[in-house]
Amino acid sequence: MKKTLKALAALLVLALALTACGGSTAGSNAPKNYAEILAAARSNEDNEYYEILAPGENGYTAAQGHADEMSADYIKDYGDMLLELMGFSAEDATDYALSVSMMNVQSYGLAIVKPAEGKTETVQAGLQAFIDQQKAAQEHYLEDQYAIAKNAKLGVMPGGEVVMVMCEDADTVYANIEKALK
Repeated sequence: MKKTLKALAALLVLALALTACGGSTAGSNAPKNYAEILAAARSNEDNEYYEILAPGENGYTAAQGHADEMSADYIKDYGDMLLELMGFSAEDATDYALSVSMMNVQSYGLAIVKPAEGKTETVQAGLQAFIDQQKAAQEHYLEDQYAIAKNAKLGVMPGGEVVMVMCEDADTVYANIEKALK
């Protein structure tokens, strides 16, 4: 009888362990809201001033900042311009969220991009070119903004997302995004 109870207890523990493992695997495959991850990773002030652009029903959707004041045409034009500036096309990614300062006196850009099949290098190269362009623009212009561009972070997460962070406190923002994507 004691052996039977021990065997049943062991089976129960094994069943619970398998259930827990299965639950965590299913959660990691769930789609992530990259715009929400970017917003949570950065300061409230940045959320107020810098829109986050993501793909949407009519091409793009904007969130945060002054998005509620933007027309659909403006959002489309802004989205097309941002993708070109970031060095990749909508076809190069299955999902993304971008936030960039359009002012030439500021080195600011955040991106989470899920590359399309076989497009990781294309996305990385585009984002690296954006970083290099920002460094070149600021090197002899604004020392503090050059330092921000020089300290930009670019990497590929375990889930395949390409992440670029170019802002004040880039290490913290990058770590926040990395943690959210795990």
